[in-house]
Amino acid sequence: MAIMKGLIASNEILKMKPDFKYTLLLAVILTFSADSYSQEKQFVEIALTQKTQINFPIDYKILRPRLEYPLWDKDYDIFYSYLTPALRKTQSSLSYNNNGVVTSVIPNAIMSHAQLDTSTISNESNLIGTWRMLVFRSIRFNDSVYLPTKTYYRLSDTLLDDKSKDEVFAVFTDNDFKLYAREVGKPGFKKEISTKYSIENRRYIMLYKLFKSGAGVSQFGLDEKGYLILNYPKVIENVKKGEYFSYYAIIDQYIFEKVK
Repeated sequence: MAIMKGLIASNEILKMKPDFKYTLLLAVILTFSADSYSQEKQFVEIALTQKTQINFPIDYKILRPRLEYPLWDKDYDIFYSYLTPALRKTQSSLSYNNNGVVTSVIPNAIMSHAQLDTSTISNESNLIGTWRMLVFRSIRFNDSVYLPTKTYYRLSDTLLDDKSKDEVFAVFTDNDFKLYAREVGKPGFKKEISTKYSIENRRYIMLYKLFKSGAGVSQFGLDEKGYLILNYPKVIENVKKGEYFSYYAIIDQYIFEKVK
């Protein structure tokens, strides 16, 4: 009896009409899985080759205001002129007061005093393709001004972290951005980012899922040798009214070489 029920069930399955939507969905899933596997296999193969070795200075393609009054403010205002309404909507900060010193923290600060050099501005069509990371590091830049004498100071630039030995690949298509990474000593690549992107004013790249107002914003550009630079800045400002301003910009910097 059990065998007979099994045969009947099998016959019923054979009589079922194909579900077109299910079949199409399954085909799409299998296609994406195959494409993803093929892409990651390419990353593994490329990672077996040595990276291009270049010693990029710690302040590579970083532009900052001149340390004179009133030139510092004038130079900073030029940076501000590149912003668009869409970019301004992404900005938010946290502030607190400690004994008269107001500290403001801007997690994704597109108006840091240390900016990507405007000479790197490029057309967004140059982004399309696959890029291999050569440099991934975190750098701190500091400018301050003593207000009574309008004297400006600049501390030495500081390398906070360097993960350039990891393997990272960025893939740009017409609308989508994906980032794959493999840490040193770990097997396989992980898809760290998969999102849409939009270019603002040929200088900023906005990464977002649904709404641009919640986008993460980086400055991007290409140097004269075609290397792609992505700078993701954070800012800490310390202000004591009538005495001083101190600006800390912490920039997570990627430098990529195009491989495809």
